[in-house]
Amino acid sequence: MRMMEWDDVRVLLMLLNSRTLGEAGKRLGVDRSTIGRRVAALENSTGARLFVRTREGLRPTATAERLRPHAEAMERQAIALAHAARADEGAVSGTVRVATTEALAAFLVAEGLLEVRAQYPELVIEIAGGNRPVDLARGEADIAVRMSTIRGADLRVRCVARMSLSLFAAPSYLRARGTPRNVKGLRGHDVVLQSGELAAMPEAKWLAARDDLRVVFRSSSMAALVAAAVAGYGLIALTTPWGARESGLEPVLLLDDLPRRPVWLVTHASARDRSGLRAVCDRIAGVFGRALTA
Repeated sequence: MRMMEWDDVRVLLMLLNSRTLGEAGKRLGVDRSTIGRRVAALENSTGARLFVRTREGLRPTATAERLRPHAEAMERQAIALAHAARADEGAVSGTVRVATTEALAAFLVAEGLLEVRAQYPELVIEIAGGNRPVDLARGEADIAVRMSTIRGADLRVRCVARMSLSLFAAPSYLRARGTPRNVKGLRGHDVVLQSGELAAMPEAKWLAARDDLRVVFRSSSMAALVAAAVAGYGLIALTTPWGARESGLEPVLLLDDLPRRPVWLVTHASARDRSGLRAVCDRIAGVFGRALTA
């Protein structure tokens, strides 16, 4: 059996975690036929069946599962090697990739994240906005900024803000329907509500549980929900700093019965020596500390 190379190990790990050729190919940036050929080559090189094709996707065999811890150890070493190669010995330069939600991405840019380049002009910041969790251990990003906790033995996690939640509405809606002054005053009002994975948010659950409100629009896109609220279709629950910066919305009611939403800044432990990454982390913490603690 020939020695397995790192590219082979990457395919093996991606399939163990993705379970479909299409998803694994998408994450690796190649088409599914290429992944299929790589799987066949892997099985030929190991002399063993690694995956069984089912209607639900690929099911790893016992052999593949035995290889998993060794592949993960190899991956950790490859990541550590990559971080060491990118260590800049004090020079703040290069690209720092930040993964966060679309809403937080817009906040960071609007509140001055990119101003860090005035001090470090050789620094490039790349932001990936979306709700899909990223794997810092696999190098999908350098920094994650999330409202849900991300755990891992090799991760450094820091809470940089705790944000209150409030209801907001367009002036046109409030003129037509009135402004509720307390929770009891919400009876009979219209709301736009999160759906999909966003339905698990505390404010979405709180609104969905009230039978005195009428849901007029649901979406898994916060941008669409904000647009509907700005157009006057109903009340919307947002973090207080976000709503306060939406020019088409007015504050209605602070939801002080709901816990403040934490914002987590996450990096991989092996990247702590990159001065460019530290500069961006410090800037992110400063942005939240200044603008998002209301």
